[in-house]
Amino acid sequence: MLNHHPFKQANLHGRRCAGRTEVFCAFDGTITCRDATVAVLETFALPAWREWEQRWMNGEISTQECLSRQVELISADRETLIRFAAELPIDEGIFALERQCAEYDIPLTIISDGFDMLIEATLRRHNLLHIPVLSNHLCWDTSGRLFLTYPFSMPECTSRSGTCKCALAQLIDSTSSHIIYIGDGQSDRCVSDKVQTLFAKGTLQTWCRNQMVPFRSFETLTDVAEQISSKKVLMS
Repeated sequence: MLNHHPFKQANLHGRRCAGRTEVFCAFDGTITCRDATVAVLETFALPAWREWEQRWMNGEISTQECLSRQVELISADRETLIRFAAELPIDEGIFALERQCAEYDIPLTIISDGFDMLIEATLRRHNLLHIPVLSNHLCWDTSGRLFLTYPFSMPECTSRSGTCKCALAQLIDSTSSHIIYIGDGQSDRCVSDKVQTLFAKGTLQTWCRNQMVPFRSFETLTDVAEQISSKKVLMS
């Protein structure tokens, strides 16, 4: 399971944070400048990964099935993937966001429907391994083939994701916390109307406009950090 990794894994259901503010941030396309999972597939997977992607986009299969099928098409060893992920450009605003959260004693957690090993490699490169992570677990079997496990999945997940971001709603219900959520993509939709403060960009922003879900627009994580610094978000 995930706890064999040196970077800190979050326990969503075991948190004790009643009444406090917490920040949850997506990874692919939010902390990284491009989707790390897609970058790996484009570079190391057989072309058939796009067929599974299209079926997922059409709503024919769940995220779990899509990712599991796509991972089987990747041809790369562990060290190659780690080196690749470590070189992916990031939004430098993550440093400002991490500092502001630490200054105000606000827990910051990365929540991702991507691969833990890619996230770990990126965080290690930038000395951010102390940030807790919720994500899918990338593994190799004895024959060297890749597969995924989903330690943070939920059968009732409305997005049918590997990492159930909808579970944040349960956290809110059980603790009355003020949740700040930062995201950019499709896997962030299910939780978007369940948090007190939503920062959105990219396709998530477009979806929120169409669905009339309130959000705060951002371009970089520096924008989010500045709003936390001004305490505007904390009072909303």
